[in-house]
Amino acid sequence: MKFTKNTLRTVRPAHIAILATIIALSSLSMAAARKKYPMSSRDKWQQPDRVVGDLGLKEGSKVADVGCGSGYFTFRLSKIVGEKGKVFATEISEKGLKSIDTKAKKANITNIQTIKSDPKKTKLAPCSVDAAIIVNVLHHVKKDDRVELVKDIAAALKPGGSFFILDWRMKAGVKHDLNHRVPRKTLIEYAESAGLKLDAEFLYLENQVFLRFNKPVKK
Repeated sequence: MKFTKNTLRTVRPAHIAILATIIALSSLSMAAARKKYPMSSRDKWQQPDRVVGDLGLKEGSKVADVGCGSGYFTFRLSKIVGEKGKVFATEISEKGLKSIDTKAKKANITNIQTIKSDPKKTKLAPCSVDAAIIVNVLHHVKKDDRVELVKDIAAALKPGGSFFILDWRMKAGVKHDLNHRVPRKTLIEYAESAGLKLDAEFLYLENQVFLRFNKPVKK
């Protein structure tokens, strides 16, 4: 994972008043935008657009949103991969899948395919996706089923593909799933047991571990 330093720009004293005015106007504009388009409480700590941007997806990519729920990430992924790409939204809840299908049809979105999965099986075809993401799901899976689920996801990845795990930090400042959180070390062990290699960790999410694994290319 590459890190770059922010570029610093020297500001002359004469420019401070002008900058202060610009900042004040920008703040008012942002406040008005938030009032018109209110951000959900999850958006604030999840930073979904930044997360999706860090997946490295391209137009035409095929990606799996495992345990997609009602599509919080699914529709964002759909925009990134474009009409030539594909989002496979897997979920054990028919209610969640129906919600996604309804939204997609209403918005004329054709690059999302919903899949009714099992707790241990995504129903994804082998070597069918460039990337897979699973967000706040593994801690809900029965402990004895987690490794099998991750192995199933790994099997669906193309060689060289990426698998992203986002799940609660043990000391996350939200009240969800306090008694079901999985240690970072254990999340890594699940992926490594499936033959995947940890190759990056994103540290900006205050409540979640954000890990990227790679499926090795066989020589």
